[in-house]
Amino acid sequence: MDILAKAFLSYAHADNAREGGRILRLAEHLRNEFELLTGSTIEIFTDNAEILWGQDFRQRLDEALQETTFFIPVLTPTYFIREECRKEMNQFVASASGLGLNELLLSLRYIPVPDLREESVDDLKSVAARMQFEPWDQLRLVDEHSTEHRLAVNRLAARLVQLTQDLEGGTGAVGGGGASLGSALVTIPSPNSRSNEHIVLSPSKNREDREANPSSAASEKTDGRSRRDHDHAAEAVEETTRHSEDDEPGLVDLVAEVEPAMAAWGATLTKMPEATQAFNEKFAAATSKMEAANSKPNSFALKVQVARELARDVEPDLALIESLSKEYTTSLLRLDPSIRALFELAALGSDDESRPVVAELSNSIGKLIEAARSAMDSTTFAADAARANAKLSKDLRPVLRRFETAMRNIVDGFTFIEAWDTLRPSAA
Repeated sequence: MDILAKAFLSYAHADNAREGGRILRLAEHLRNEFELLTGSTIEIFTDNAEILWGQDFRQRLDEALQETTFFIPVLTPTYFIREECRKEMNQFVASASGLGLNELLLSLRYIPVPDLREESVDDLKSVAARMQFEPWDQLRLVDEHSTEHRLAVNRLAARLVQLTQDLEGGTGAVGGGGASLGSALVTIPSPNSRSNEHIVLSPSKNREDREANPSSAASEKTDGRSRRDHDHAAEAVEETTRHSEDDEPGLVDLVAEVEPAMAAWGATLTKMPEATQAFNEKFAAATSKMEAANSKPNSFALKVQVARELARDVEPDLALIESLSKEYTTSLLRLDPSIRALFELAALGSDDESRPVVAELSNSIGKLIEAARSAMDSTTFAADAARANAKLSKDLRPVLRRFETAMRNIVDGFTFIEAWDTLRPSAA
């Protein structure tokens, strides 16, 4: 059976186990319904191990998205806790956004997720809140063979079919039939350039063709104005294409764009330890107070009071940490396409003028990568410690959960940083 589309079902394995395998059965129901509707199949990957993408994950991912591969995350509270789930979503969203294929992102809101909103301090929840979705929180409670559930599976399959047709239609429409100017363009990829050379094929062709076909020449005389108009339009397209190619940024231009953004990202990275230190110092002082309270008769009441005061006192520090965390991940998402484009251009070959510029930027990025690496373990530890300690105090629980989210945002960004390191000229 022909494969019409592909999909990657991203889910927390623990959720599937708790549901008795229901999430994987849903994938099978969806595949069967898609086949019924189209006569073709949709290949659904249910585990990244099945894809065997390994070290080339990002490259294979870019290729897969261009082959109409949908990303379907099954959103639950557990999903946003699991590091692998977060990494999968980050990678897919970044690739789809970079390729202008956000239509391929379709989530299932399987269980209500706290703080799933565009303004969430958890950058991944903010992204998921903006993603197109199908509601499934009530459907997971009904019988899988009920009419309600089968209708929902049909609706989801039909939506994937429609999205596939829309995407294929959008691709086929470029240079489509009729008298559109797009039909006059033939794009020839140039092996030595990121840009494309465009050859404009004029319907009038050349003098030899006209002399060999007198009837065509007569037709041109009777329809001279429309022919001239078409030629002028084709020339305009060629001129526009030339200007478009001239406007494409070169290596030096990309470096100029990236450098200030890198500086801002580096500044955020530098500020974070200061902010977390102030936060931790207040926690350490509160811990000392709680230990001192152990020797007093009303120790429990005193500890509750200390916890409430601490929650209030660390609010400014926590707000700063959240802000820096957001800036950190936002800067990474903005930098990622430009840095990738820059290193890809450099790999194609750079001249004597631009080579030292690229080398200098590569060294700068290398230093930031090392700084991020050195902070990685301590950031992960801080996030895990916050999660473990959140259960100790009702008053501190919201504070520690917010702190954990901020740390997870930073950990998520390391996926992009590691990819840069493999692309750097010095790493090649």
